[in-house]
Amino acid sequence: MKDLTQLLSSLKRLMVADDYPLASPVAPEVLKDLICNPPPVEWADHKKSAYVDIQKLIKTRLDYAQVFNAMDGFEYNGLTFYNLVQAENENLLWSNIYIRNFEARDNEIYVDPNLTDKVLIGEDGMSLFAYSFADDCFQIRDKASTDYVIESHTEFDRFLSSLIQTVS
Repeated sequence: MKDLTQLLSSLKRLMVADDYPLASPVAPEVLKDLICNPPPVEWADHKKSAYVDIQKLIKTRLDYAQVFNAMDGFEYNGLTFYNLVQAENENLLWSNIYIRNFEARDNEIYVDPNLTDKVLIGEDGMSLFAYSFADDCFQIRDKASTDYVIESHTEFDRFLSSLIQTVS
């Protein structure tokens, strides 16, 4: 089993070889601000809750946070790992972790009860990737039937390795 640094290096090599763009790492001072600053006071409760949960994930799972020292999320062969700060024309990308979690917790059409206590961290065509605080693990969940956990991993490197295997 490769360690996380090796996995991220392998992923970067795959992305470069296949002409996928590599996102820059999140600047340390930006990451520190995201971890330390409270959510804006004017935000609705669901947004504050998602923001605090994302902060908690980054603070408590340093293995997960390490990805952002290498790159701010990625999109490769249909696999998307949500980013923290990437923007285009000063607008956050659709794959921003905050946007995805805000939508999951406050959607006009449907709020999925299987996801409201999780942090969504990525997706592919068939699955959602989430972190469960209750189970202290990273999960691959069926996108159509989110109560079904396809895989769960307590170690982030094993989780990421499993994801990379599906696209390499």
